[in-house]
Amino acid sequence: MCCYNRLIALLLLLICIYLPWSVDAFSPPSSRVSVCTKSHLSYGSTKHHARTMQLQSTVGDIAGIEEITSFASNNGVTLSFTTFGPGYRGVAVTKNDPDNILGYIEGFIRPAGKILHADKMEIFKSALNSARNTESFKGGGTFLGPGLLIACVCLLHGKESGCQTCEFLAIDDAEFQHKRLVRYYKTAGFDEIRYVGEELKDIPDRLVWGGCGTLMRGNIDDILMKWTRIIRGASVADS
Repeated sequence: MCCYNRLIALLLLLICIYLPWSVDAFSPPSSRVSVCTKSHLSYGSTKHHARTMQLQSTVGDIAGIEEITSFASNNGVTLSFTTFGPGYRGVAVTKNDPDNILGYIEGFIRPAGKILHADKMEIFKSALNSARNTESFKGGGTFLGPGLLIACVCLLHGKESGCQTCEFLAIDDAEFQHKRLVRYYKTAGFDEIRYVGEELKDIPDRLVWGGCGTLMRGNIDDILMKWTRIIRGASVADS
C-alpha cells in the first residue's frame, strides 16, 4: 500500500507539471492578483482563467484568508494563489514592486490519504535584499519571513480540500544548508520523519520527491493554529 501511494503521488506530480493553470484561488483585499510570468515559475504560454475562490473566513484559533492577506499587505507583501487540477501554487511578491518575486510554494493534493504534498518551496535571497530597500517591506512581518505567509495560504487550501496532513522533503544538496532547512521547518512546527537517502529502500521516495533529503510532516490544523498565534502576536506588537 505504501508503494502504491507513492506511485499515485508520482503520477499526480507528472499531471501537475503538464496540466495548465485554471483558477486564481483568491484575491487579496484591495489589491490585484498578479499572475507570475517569469520563466522559472511559468508553465508555458497557457492563458489563466481567473475567478474568486470562496475560502472560508476562519475564525477563532485559525486565521482566515482575509486576515493573512491583510497582514501580508501591511508588511509589504502581496500574496497570490492558483490551482491547476489537483495542483496549487502560492506566490509572494513585493507590494510596491509586483515584478520582484520573493518566493513560491507549489505542489498538489494526493487523493490517497488526502495529503497536501508540497513539491517545491523557494525563497529568493536576492529578491529579499532588493525588497529591504523599500520602506513598506517589513520582512514578512514575522521571524519566519514571507515563506510563512505563502505556506499559510497553501495550508488553508489543503484544509478546505479535506487534507489533515502536509508533507514535503527538505532537500539535501549541501550539508550545512540542509541542517538549516530542517531546523527552520521544525521551528515552523513540522516533524522530522526520516531521511530519504540513496539506499535501495529509498527508491520509491526518491521517485516521488526527486532527490535525497529529510521527509517532514505536520498536522495542518496544529500548524495553522501555531502560525495564527505568531501572526497575531506580531500584529499586536506592531500596533
